[in-house]
Amino acid sequence: MSETQFQNPMKPVFQMQRAMLEQSQKATHDVIEAQKEAVHQMTDSMENFQKLSEQNTDLSKKAVHAYFDAVESMMPEGSVDFEEFEAALDDQYDALSESQVQMMDAALDAMKEGTKAFDDYADSYADAVDTSFDNFLDAHERMEGNLEDVTEDVAA
Repeated sequence: MSETQFQNPMKPVFQMQRAMLEQSQKATHDVIEAQKEAVHQMTDSMENFQKLSEQNTDLSKKAVHAYFDAVESMMPEGSVDFEEFEAALDDQYDALSESQVQMMDAALDAMKEGTKAFDDYADSYADAVDTSFDNFLDAHERMEGNLEDVTEDVAA
């Protein structure tokens, strides 16, 4: 009998298993990349939140000034002087803004460090996954080769 007549009947099974393993490996990498992207998006969102928060504080300060300007314009001229009060209010807003910026900067720095650490971990995990899949595929190929050898021996 020729060699083509006695091909390993399990070859399609091994090919299907190998394809499934390779798809699993790709899916694992896709999930890891999606997780990394989600962490990066969260950090980017924090940066945007910081900008919006600063704008909100500034807008609030302007609104309070506009309110006092409106009240002052309705009062008889010279009867009330809001300048000292507005200066104290500005000092409070500036202090609030400064502490808010410091807090947000610290949180953002921590998030960036966490993002870097997560990236490093995810890359290491992906390497470990690749090594595991490669080792399993090597063992799979050896098992397929051994089965082919047995099939050839039986055919002989």
